[in-house]
Amino acid sequence: MKKIALWSTLAIVAIAGTLIAADHLDAPNVAMQPSDIADFYAFEGEDANSTTFIVTLPAASAASNFDENVMIEINIDNTGADVPGAFPASVGVSEDLVIQALRQGDRMYFFGPYAPSSTTISSSIDVNEAIGSVAIGSTGETLTGGVRAYAGQRQDAFFFDFQQFNTVIGTAPAEGFGTTGTNAFTSANVNAIVLEVPNALLGTAPTHLADQFRAGLGAPVYGLPNSYNVWVETKRRN
Repeated sequence: MKKIALWSTLAIVAIAGTLIAADHLDAPNVAMQPSDIADFYAFEGEDANSTTFIVTLPAASAASNFDENVMIEINIDNTGADVPGAFPASVGVSEDLVIQALRQGDRMYFFGPYAPSSTTISSSIDVNEAIGSVAIGSTGETLTGGVRAYAGQRQDAFFFDFQQFNTVIGTAPAEGFGTTGTNAFTSANVNAIVLEVPNALLGTAPTHLADQFRAGLGAPVYGLPNSYNVWVETKRRN
């Protein structure tokens, strides 16, 4: 099984706010670097039998499009087997499947979803799991297995009223945010990969994480629909 060299974890998704471009300063050691993660979104796709994944990273300029040495890895837990009843330990969910994206030249190459050989902070890419590539900045393409993919710059979808945030934390909290606001990210772009993946490639979604947690405590469950547990990492070539 041919693989690319090991990659090591650099950042995981989190959200905070800043006025600088579209980086949310979630990981100080890599802030405003090509490996930093701005946001991660996962939701039901245009086709109800699919799931859409969106990963955004800061775009330093209009010419800044990804880094050939940084691999983007979407992690998917489709069993829920690693989620115990105690919440602090439940963060230790390990991935059952990965979807990987890597820029080479003017194209973004995609791999998966497939079961990784390692679920530690290091990863490898199995080139036999390639599903195709898209030209960066194009309108996107349909890849092997019916996966729809896009890679390029888009306006940042994250809304944050930075000025009012500073006002609230500097005065009485009762002032709040109100019903309107000014989006500090209106003119900010991000590098984005967008994937719409048929659920048939992801396996059957497990019981919702919140219901698993409550069941572990012996509490009544919410009855939420099944859902995949997903998170994203960026990893740099060793």
